[in-house]
Amino acid sequence: MNRRGVSLVEVLIAMVLMSFGLLSLAQAAALGLRVTTRARNDMQYYADEQQIMDSLVARGWNKVTSGATTLRGRPVSWTVTTLTPNAQRITMLVTRPKYQSPTRYATDTLTVYLNNPTIVP
Repeated sequence: MNRRGVSLVEVLIAMVLMSFGLLSLAQAAALGLRVTTRARNDMQYYADEQQIMDSLVARGWNKVTSGATTLRGRPVSWTVTTLTPNAQRITMLVTRPKYQSPTRYATDTLTVYLNNPTIVP
């Protein structure tokens, strides 16, 4: 006999394969969105750190005092230590949520040294 057409089993197999393909695409899109959001948050985080550190350095030699602030919900604190009569160290601590566990926090430390501009080495 010469039958034409598609059997029900073939249609079911095709639907299962297509479903797997579409689910894989949806999962890849969700992963891409999650990674893009994380990258955007990281860029904002580092830009905020840089902005605060730049503003402290811009104040200049011997004009920066220890302090703290909150930027976009993240606590930021800094301490100024005089190392020598011509050198200061600014240590900034920034707290942020961890990626794997948003209820736990990580602290990043940034250090910058300032020298007295009137003293030329």
